[in-house]
Amino acid sequence: MKLSQLRFFCAVVEYKTIAAAARELHCVPSNVTLRIKELEDSLGGELFFRDKNRLYVTPKGRLFYQQAVDILTLADRSQQLFAGRQPQGLLNLGALDFSLISHLPSRIAHLRHSQPHMQVNVLSRDSLVLERMLIDSEIDLALTDGPIEHPLLASRAAFDERLMLLMPASVPQLDAATLAQLEFYTFSRECSFRLKIDRWLASRQLKPRMTLEMESYTAMAACVKAGCGVACVPGSLLPMILPEQALKVVEMGAEGVSNLYFVWRRHQLSDELQTALDLLMHPA
Repeated sequence: MKLSQLRFFCAVVEYKTIAAAARELHCVPSNVTLRIKELEDSLGGELFFRDKNRLYVTPKGRLFYQQAVDILTLADRSQQLFAGRQPQGLLNLGALDFSLISHLPSRIAHLRHSQPHMQVNVLSRDSLVLERMLIDSEIDLALTDGPIEHPLLASRAAFDERLMLLMPASVPQLDAATLAQLEFYTFSRECSFRLKIDRWLASRQLKPRMTLEMESYTAMAACVKAGCGVACVPGSLLPMILPEQALKVVEMGAEGVSNLYFVWRRHQLSDELQTALDLLMHPA
């Protein structure tokens, strides 16, 4: 069954006769007759009752006409995806969870306002998961810490970011004896931030009483405020999660630098992805 056969069939139904359909389709009547016969053969049934030089649609043919119109409408709409100048497509964007709170919200809103015909799905995952999803083509673009060095991936610097330590106001300093009495709240092992903080603690021979993984930065800050422990958080979140009673903020120095990068599969920067990347990088 071909789209051209469906167009011939619909024309005959709509214009009542083969001659009228042929005029509308700019072809000879015998061509219309042949296409209808081919369509009926492929379906294994008759679409018309034939009475001398006239055709009457069968009940099954009427139902088939409704479905044929839907198929042709969908086919035309599909072709328009590639015919228009407006970027269209479905992009899957993955990002670190905190960046969807601090860095990206207004930029995603700008993208949606500027490109209403482009569909964008947004999900949050840890950095190592995002890298695997990019390699497997499960997502088109990721915002994660970098730079990423992988033969299949390309990246572009996006935002400055630093990891910070939150301490209870009652703790004078972060030394081995003090931390040994406190809990440490940090990220899962699938996040590269966790690798940075583990190295930072090991290089200073610091070991907390226990290390707990928390997926809520506000919960981390609340536990720190209660004097239960110390937390590691991205610096861009501090204005949003610090309680009214200011906690102590300790910078981790060069080891805490975790700048964010947009990352995509190398050689797969489509026009639609390029448009989205430009709008996310440089909002108006």
